[in-house]
Amino acid sequence: MSDTASRKGKPIDIDDPFARRLVGKYLENRKDDIEKLKRAVKKSDLETVRITGHNLYGSGAAYGLDEVSWIGASLESAAEAADIPRIERLIGELTEFLARLGVF
Repeated sequence: MSDTASRKGKPIDIDDPFARRLVGKYLENRKDDIEKLKRAVKKSDLETVRITGHNLYGSGAAYGLDEVSWIGASLESAAEAADIPRIERLIGELTEFLARLGVF
């Protein structure tokens, strides 16, 4: 069972055009995080994975994106445990989540 198999995603329904653009920009910027995470894993740079995960954890909650926060906290924890296979799975889950939102 995957790390997110037991959680259900919530649709994002934003009426305010400014807020919609703000959340859209936030989600677009997560693409850069995915690339940063992939590069860090290739270099075994667990500190970058940990910091990026920590930042995702905090910022996801600010935008009401519990899934991003959960993945971020999990990335931080996996980096601290040096669990590369789990980190790779979580990067995949973040990528899939963004794809479901239409970011990719």
